[in-house]
Order: sequence, then structure tokens, then C-alpha cells
Amino acid sequence: MTQRKPPGMSRETWVDRQIREATERGAFEGLGAAGKPLDEAALAQTAGEWAVEWARREGADMTVALPPALALRREREELVASVPSRPSEEAVRAAVEQFNQRLDAAYRRPQEVPPVALAFVDVDRQLARWREAHPSEPAKPAPGAADGPACAAEAGASRSPWWRGGRRRPR
Repeated sequence: MTQRKPPGMSRETWVDRQIREATERGAFEGLGAAGKPLDEAALAQTAGEWAVEWARREGADMTVALPPALALRREREELVASVPSRPSEEAVRAAVEQFNQRLDAAYRRPQEVPPVALAFVDVDRQLARWREAHPSEPAKPAPGAADGPACAAEAGASRSPWWRGGRRRPR
């Protein structure tokens, strides 16, 4: 409907006119359910049940329909479960800190029903879990490099520690 109901015209008359004009344009031709009775199960559903069924059928994410406290609880569970699959420690730290900021903001707002009752995610614990899932590999020597203490002594001789003043300031 692109028009507004004109003043002075009854709503029923205006709706009937819209339907008649759409029928004349052929807007109702070729519809899949044309001439079929409505499904009794669909008529018995509440609006909420219909919305949940539609979302499942369309593959929509239902977490947006959850109350904020329950959405945060689900997000926390998914975050903790996804820690080992994150690509790096920085990604784990960023995700945990971002979640903790959202949880802190939820605690600062007036409480809703059900209230937010979650603990903050411990960054160090999640980083330890990530490290367990991604053990570091031992450093491999460069190809062609000699092994032994002579090589280590040569490497140490070429660079002096920063505190020994290897670089002097110009006077």
C-alpha cells in the first residue's frame, strides 16, 4: 500500500478499494497457496510461536530475541568454547576483553528480569587454555648453521648488551 486513507472515507471502503485495484493489476495471480485453505496448525499458533518457527525455517539467529541477560550467558558459553579455535593469543585477549566490557555495561544498567548473574571471563585462564591447545614448537636451527658452543659464542661476540653502552651519544 503506497497511499494513505483519504479523510472522510471509511476504512473498510478504502481497504476494499485497495484489494480490488490489486486484483485488477494481477497482483494476486500465480500465488502458490491460491485457492487452498489455511493450515489449521498455523491458525492455532501464537505470534511468538509463529516467529520462532519462521526464524528456524529461515535459519535466523534467535539470540537477538533473548533477554539481554540470557543472551550474555549464551555468548559467554560460546566464547569459552571457541577459545581453542581462535587464531592467536591477541584474538583471545581481544574477544575476552570485549565480552567483559559488554558484561560490565550490563551490570551498570538497571537490572532487568532475569537479572544478569555472570562472572567476568578470566583472561589469563582463557589464554592458558589457548596455549594448551596450541603448544609452541621448538625453534628449528636455520639451515646450514653449525651446531655447538662455538656458534653461540660467535653470536654473542657480535652484539653487546644494551647496558654496556655499545652506542655512544654524539657530543
